[in-house]
Amino acid sequence: MTVASVVILVVGVFLTCEARLDWKPNIVIFLADDLGYGDLSVYGHPSQEFGPIDKLAQEGMRFTNCYAAHSFCTPSRAALMTGRLPIRYGFQGGYNVLLPQHFVGLPYNEVTIAEVLKDLGYATGIVGKWHLGINSYSTSDGSFLPHRHGFTDVGTILPASLMWDCDESGKYRHQPNAKRCFLYRNSTIIQQPIQLGKLTSRLLDDAKAFIYNHSREPFFFLYSFPQVHRPMFNDHRFYNVSKRGTYGDQINEMGWAVGQVMDTIATLGLDRKTLVLFVSDHGPHVEACSEGGSPGIFKGGKGNFFEGGLRVPVIARWPGVIEPGRVSIHLLSLMDIFPTIVDLVGGRLPNDRMLDGQSFADLLVRNEARTLNEQSFDNSFMLNSARANVHHNPSRMLLFYCSDTITAVRYKEYKIHFQTFKLPPENFFETNCTEGFPNKDSYMAEFCHQFKPLDMPVIYNVEHDPEENYPLDAKKYRELMREVDHAIAEHKMTLDAENIMPLLAMNNTHNSVLPCCNPPYCICNYSPPH
Repeated sequence: MTVASVVILVVGVFLTCEARLDWKPNIVIFLADDLGYGDLSVYGHPSQEFGPIDKLAQEGMRFTNCYAAHSFCTPSRAALMTGRLPIRYGFQGGYNVLLPQHFVGLPYNEVTIAEVLKDLGYATGIVGKWHLGINSYSTSDGSFLPHRHGFTDVGTILPASLMWDCDESGKYRHQPNAKRCFLYRNSTIIQQPIQLGKLTSRLLDDAKAFIYNHSREPFFFLYSFPQVHRPMFNDHRFYNVSKRGTYGDQINEMGWAVGQVMDTIATLGLDRKTLVLFVSDHGPHVEACSEGGSPGIFKGGKGNFFEGGLRVPVIARWPGVIEPGRVSIHLLSLMDIFPTIVDLVGGRLPNDRMLDGQSFADLLVRNEARTLNEQSFDNSFMLNSARANVHHNPSRMLLFYCSDTITAVRYKEYKIHFQTFKLPPENFFETNCTEGFPNKDSYMAEFCHQFKPLDMPVIYNVEHDPEENYPLDAKKYRELMREVDHAIAEHKMTLDAENIMPLLAMNNTHNSVLPCCNPPYCICNYSPPH
């Protein structure tokens, strides 16, 4: 095995769409927060209503074997934006995410999807959650916000994330903690604390305005939802409507926003010129009880490295290019989105750094007759089992780091764990979930130091055993482990040339950079009535 089987140094373009098209496609990414693999109707949830997100899959392609690079927000989102493992630019250290008081963020020398597309003449826009850094030296310098990373049109954003402290309902907090809950427009605070009731509508209005304003030029738009991260919130139109409860209301409100954006694209005649992707950043926060989502059949969730924490829903739609009704079990990573988009628009990837993502553009545009490994579906297609092994690399390895330690890998049909981490015990939900609602904000494993190395790696065949219930006899898989050890050693050699600093370290925080609209009070509402 060569280093290329683990990570790809991309120096060219695999698929050049300019040879086929005299225009560049628009790109829209819907990015959900904490959405579990099993949360959508189209992915098999028995009581979640079928909605516009599910319709995207019906009209496009659904993937069942895609992994996040990490099971927490900041490193996973950074990997999606750069096509590179978080270890390569220092997203490691004491914390797993960037806090509002961190004075570091995504390094300027990292190249994002937005920067590549901007250089190709695309309008680039974003609304919603960012979580890749805010300030460097003051309460308002905005050194790491989206406009510093290739986004020319920055609408309403949450520069950090929703938190338990942002609850307005009175269920978990008497009142929101303003110093941890703030809303920006571009690089300026407009609300502190956030008023959640109309948040979805604010983001949607900015999204529709961006699409209208740039409908005559190629555009890239990242709609990064605050849903379904806690605290739960809803516009009154979606409150207490879903038969699934509060969490279902959140998904339905998110789905409504997706549908509104899709209607805008159709109204402007851009349907066949627009690739739409819907993805989640990692698995669900299962310790949040009924407000934590579902990993489906998988074990684990957010914060650990079982399948439930890493396996994510991915949907692609592009009428006239992606044949509708396809389901693929092709092994993918969210890091693949970066090189795939660059391939599809005929661009060039940076050739001065190691990329970990691989393009799956050929899989999207493949329209020839289906093989036995691929099927279409109708409204009940979630019952089908389908495969699409186009250009499948049987030796591909996905590595999952917690801080600077490889905690698990996916290789061929195997998942191999090198560390152990706690799952909620049998009585957890009985003692911590009053009538389904969490009594406290908790994670079984919030920090990497809580993970413990295993004496021997634990091996699962996740094709046969996706629930990771039946560890294999390691003595029978010595050749497999030799291949894995060799590949990991070669991968680590590629890190030697990287100047890696632990950006998420606890000593990289200071309260002097906490966003504040009017020190020392940090309470304001500069947003227009909605």
